[in-house]
Amino acid sequence: MPVYLNVTIVNKDELIPKLKDILKDDAFCGEEPSVPKQLKELVVNLRDDVQFVLESPYVDRHYRDTYYSFHSSKFKKTGRNCVRVHIFEGKITGDDLYNNKIDLDERYLGFFIIRPLPLYILGRSLISPKALQTRNFVCCLMKTRVSLLGNEFTAHGFPHIAQDTETHTCAESALWNYVEYFGQKYHRYKPLLPSQIVTTLLDSEHRILPSEGLTEKELAKCLNVNGFQCLIYYASRSSDTNLFFQLLRIYVESGIPLLLKLANEENAHAVLTIGHETDKSLYDAKKYFSSKGDIWVDASLIDKKFVFIDDNLPPYKIADLSKPADYYSDPKMKNLTIKAFIVSLPVHMFLVAEKAYALIQEIFYDQKVGLQTFGGKWVSRLLLTGNHSFKKFIYDHDDNMPNIIREGLLHLALPRFIWIAELYKEPEFNKNGYCSGLLIIDATGNGKTPASVLWYMIDNNLFIYDNGAWDIELDRKETFKMNTYKNNLKGEWNQWKS
Repeated sequence: MPVYLNVTIVNKDELIPKLKDILKDDAFCGEEPSVPKQLKELVVNLRDDVQFVLESPYVDRHYRDTYYSFHSSKFKKTGRNCVRVHIFEGKITGDDLYNNKIDLDERYLGFFIIRPLPLYILGRSLISPKALQTRNFVCCLMKTRVSLLGNEFTAHGFPHIAQDTETHTCAESALWNYVEYFGQKYHRYKPLLPSQIVTTLLDSEHRILPSEGLTEKELAKCLNVNGFQCLIYYASRSSDTNLFFQLLRIYVESGIPLLLKLANEENAHAVLTIGHETDKSLYDAKKYFSSKGDIWVDASLIDKKFVFIDDNLPPYKIADLSKPADYYSDPKMKNLTIKAFIVSLPVHMFLVAEKAYALIQEIFYDQKVGLQTFGGKWVSRLLLTGNHSFKKFIYDHDDNMPNIIREGLLHLALPRFIWIAELYKEPEFNKNGYCSGLLIIDATGNGKTPASVLWYMIDNNLFIYDNGAWDIELDRKETFKMNTYKNNLKGEWNQWKS
């Protein structure tokens, strides 16, 4: 007997009652499930004009993996199929889904999975920030193809999964989110299923299933075994607390998601940070010039709220780095602080953030080419990016740059990864501003000397480091001017597309 898909279209206020009705069937939970707080909060956070298309039964690769490795061994029967909930912008009808003359792709805002587990029904999701009511931030995004009734859609978002407390807790959930992002975005990496994570950790000192959580060293080990190159930064080992948070901000500005270990005396928790808020007030750098003699600060000193992926809550939560769990009501969780973060660095990228920062300090305070030569106060913005991404941004977006400089940068031979430091005159450092200088550093170099510098220009001065000394080309008629580089973190500026 053939099995047919059930496809139902519901509004926001109809969604949860309809899901509960579907899950009561014996093929799923066999009873009315408990609706978790994060699902209720997720629905509240979504725009009022969205509609949902419910697809069941749906075979979810992640849940099926945990089903066969764990849930199927239990005495109590657990369903093996899920419900997939698709999110669309605006009103949609059943006829729209079958009409191949209508392009629904631009209105597709992602999906989330509902598992047949009585207590933990919310599964993995990939939801565009465009679906949220409030989205005053920029963040890392990936994309994947989704098929519904033969129609192909593109989902843009950051992967998120809620823990089920047995096959994965916060650590495994954060690890899965992390690997899923890199595996879908870059060919070098591959997504991992929960059972593959377990296999990686078989020599662990504690029982793997049911999960008791993972340490930051076990998280890093799992990543390294699967092709990542990880560094762990500890807050307690940093001689300068401000530097610890500076490096965290620099890596996120570079478009690299970070795995964070949060802890207090009673609890530990693992989350990801993937972006930061955007607000004009964040560009007021005046207060970071502590004395009249200060001529330069880096934007990594500026305190701002960051975007978190937390398995206990809906995706894209916003919080301060000093209070990363402030959105919890439980006082035992609310005072968690960041104890460490794990960063996965690209292959052949050898110059880590602290060494790149030390090099720009050396250059900006240099007696011959330092910023004191130009007078006034300056703000830099240091970040890592790819050669292709940087040149594409110059090619697509920089109409303010003089043609001869633009062509020079497009012709400049660059390694696969580069550190760039934009330089702004302090009054011109704002959300829609432009920089008056640019320093490009070879990320494959050692950063011990300015020999790693590939480009350094301020106003109409081009500086060349050759044979151990700086040479200044003062005869340039064109003044450097470049729009703020945005390609690393996505947002309203590019319609939330990866």
